[in-house]
Amino acid sequence: MSAEDLPEPAPADDIIQWLTAPMSGDLHAQTEALAQHLDTLHEPGISRAQFHRCIELFYSRALQLSGNVRDALRGAQLPLSTEWQTSSARLTASLLQIAEGFGQVLAEAGRTALRTRGRLNETASARALRLLFEYYIISCQAGREPELLIWRRAHELYELSHSENDSAPEESSPAETSLFNYKRLLALGTLDPHSLSAGELDWSAEFITRTCGLLNLQDTAPEPLDSTWYWIDLLKGAEPQACARRAPPELTRLLFFSSLPLARRASELLSRHEGGRKTPELERSERLPGVHPASLLSNLRQRWHAAPKREYPRRAQSYRIEACVGLAGIWQLLRRGSEAAPLSSWEVVNESPGGYAIMLVRGAGPGLSAGAAVALRRTAEEVWSICVVRWLRSEGPDQIEMGLQIVSHGAAPVQVGFRNGDVRRAPMVDALVLPVLPVLRQHQAVLAPAGTYTSRRFSLVSDVDRLYVAQGRLLSLDMQTASIELFQFEIDPYPL
Repeated sequence: MSAEDLPEPAPADDIIQWLTAPMSGDLHAQTEALAQHLDTLHEPGISRAQFHRCIELFYSRALQLSGNVRDALRGAQLPLSTEWQTSSARLTASLLQIAEGFGQVLAEAGRTALRTRGRLNETASARALRLLFEYYIISCQAGREPELLIWRRAHELYELSHSENDSAPEESSPAETSLFNYKRLLALGTLDPHSLSAGELDWSAEFITRTCGLLNLQDTAPEPLDSTWYWIDLLKGAEPQACARRAPPELTRLLFFSSLPLARRASELLSRHEGGRKTPELERSERLPGVHPASLLSNLRQRWHAAPKREYPRRAQSYRIEACVGLAGIWQLLRRGSEAAPLSSWEVVNESPGGYAIMLVRGAGPGLSAGAAVALRRTAEEVWSICVVRWLRSEGPDQIEMGLQIVSHGAAPVQVGFRNGDVRRAPMVDALVLPVLPVLRQHQAVLAPAGTYTSRRFSLVSDVDRLYVAQGRLLSLDMQTASIELFQFEIDPYPL
C-alpha cells in the first residue's frame, strides 16, 4: 500500500498527538498552537467521547502553559510588546474556551447515572473554576480588565457542583474541589489587581492558594456587617462587592464571606517575620523580581482588615499634561531640565484632591508598572507634582490608562546612602527629597528606588545650588512598592 492510499489521520488524532508531545520552549508558538487545536476540537468530525478525552488533555496543557506565561510576565512592564499582547490575549481566550468545554461536559452529564453525574459535576466544575482563576491572573498581568462574564460562570459552576448530594471523591486533594477553586477566585477578587505589579499579583495569587481554604461562605447576612465582609450576587455577573463600599441588595440570592481569616493569617506571618524568626513565605526570591513580600503582605492585610473606600470625590476633566515616568527620569528632569528626560503627553480623565486618572495621548509608551513614580504638570510655569501609580490598565501597545496618587508638589534631586552593619560608606543612589505635605506627612520625606532602605541612618548629599551634606534619621517607612520606597526623615543633629 502506497503512502497515498493510507487514510488521513482523524482530527482528534492530530490533537491528541500534539497534546501528548513535550511542550516546546517557544511560548508564543505554544499559545497559537493551543488556540488552533481548540478550534479543531469543535469541528463536526469530533465525537463526544473524543471531545471529553481531549478537553481533559487540554486542561493539563493549558495549566502548564499558564504557569510558564505567568513566570514570563512576572517582571514585565506595561504596555506589553505587541507579541506578548497577542499571546496573552490568545491564551486567556483559550482558557475561557476550555472552561466552556467543561461546561458542555456538565450539560451532557444530566443523561448519566446519579452517582456518575455528581462526580462529573464536581470534577468538571472544579477544573473550569481553576481555569477562570488562571484567566483572571494573566488578564490582569497583561493590564487588561477581566470580562465580567467569568463571575456569572463561576457562580453557576459553584451552584451546579453543590446541587447534588454526592461529594468529591475521598482521594481528591483540596485543590481539586470546586469549593476550593471557587474560594480561591473569590479571594483573588478582593484584591485590586491593577494596583499590583505583575510579580506582586503572582505572589499574591500563590499566597491566596495557600490560605483561601480559611474562607467560609454563608447565605445569610452576618451581624454586624463590618468592613471585612463581602457579598456576591449569584444571579448577576459581578465580582465580590465590599460591604464597606456598597450595601448588599435585598430580595436576591446572595453569598457572604469575610476576608478576616486572610488578614489573620497575614498577621501571623508578619509577626513571625518582624520577630526575627525564619519565615520562608516572606523571603525575597529571584523568581519574583521587585517583589518585597513582607511589605506586600502588609498592604494586603490592611485591605483584608478594611476594604478601602474612596476618600475624595472625583471630577471629570479633559485637559493635557506632560509627564515623566520613572524615578531615574524624574531625577534627571529636576536636576538638568526637561531636555534631559523623556516626556510624554497625557490627558487627565478625572481628578480629585488626592490624585488623577490619566490616559496616554502621545509619545512612546513608557515601561510602566503599578507603584512606579511619575512627575506631571499642566504648564511650564507650574512645579512638578510627584505621584505614584496606584493602578494601571493597558488594552494595547498605545493604550495606557493609570491612576495616580499625589505624594508631593515639588521635589529636590539628592543622593542618599544607607549604612549597613560595619560598612561605613554605602553606595549613593539618586533620590528625591519631598517637602512637608500637611495632609499626608509632618516631616520631609525621601522617595528612593526600592531596596534603598537598609538601616535607620543615612547620608544625604545635595549639590543643586551649593554642596550640602547631612545625616538623616529615618522616622517611618510610609510606602514600599516594587519600584520605590517613601520614608519620612529628620536631619540628625548628632551625626555619627
